[in-house]
Amino acid sequence: MTQKIQPVSFISRFFGAFGQFFKYMGSGDYAARCQHVGQGELLAFEAEPKVITKEVEIIREVEVASPTLDTVNEDGAHQLLQLLQQEARFIDFLQESIDEYSDADVGAASRQIHAGCAKVLKQHFTIDVVSLDVVNSAAENSRVEVPADYDAKQIKLEGRVEGKGPYNGTLIHPGWKITETRLPRVSDTDNLTILAPAEIEV
Repeated sequence: MTQKIQPVSFISRFFGAFGQFFKYMGSGDYAARCQHVGQGELLAFEAEPKVITKEVEIIREVEVASPTLDTVNEDGAHQLLQLLQQEARFIDFLQESIDEYSDADVGAASRQIHAGCAKVLKQHFTIDVVSLDVVNSAAENSRVEVPADYDAKQIKLEGRVEGKGPYNGTLIHPGWKITETRLPRVSDTDNLTILAPAEIEV
C-alpha cells in the first residue's frame, strides 16, 4: 500500500520557502532532486510496488521406501559376520581405530581384508549385475534409455526427473543383485552371536 503526502499549510510553506531557497542554492544534488519532483516523478514510498513473477522449474524426486521386514533373520546376519571375521579379520579391522596408521599401512592391511571378503562372497554367494534390458549389456558411462514403466527397485534415477518417461541418461553403475546364496546350514544357533572366540596362548 502506497503512502500519501499530507499538504503543508500556507504559513509553513511561507517560512519554509526561505530555507529551501538557500538549500537549493547550496547543494547541486538537492537541486537535482527537486527538479525530478518538479517534473512529477513520484517518491519511492508513493509508487506502487512492482510485482515480479518468475517461472520456477519443478524437479520431481523419485523416492523408494526402504523394504520393511516382518521378521529379521539374525542367525543369517551373525553367520555372515562370522565368515567375514574368519577369512578377513573384518571385525578386527572395523573395531580398531586407524587414525594413527599411515596410508601405506592401511593400504597393506586393506589388501588382505579385500582378499578375504572376496573369498567369502565367491564361496557363499553368486552376485550379478541387475539383469535388465536397460543395463544388461550397457557399459558404464554409456547412454541408455529407461522406459516409463521401469522398476524403481532395480533402477534409481538421479538428477532431473521430469515427465512420465521414457528417460534418457548416463549409466553410472549397473547395480548388483544376489542370484544364489550358499551359506552353510547350521543346527546349533546358540553360538552364532560369538563372532570370534577369545584367543589365549598357554
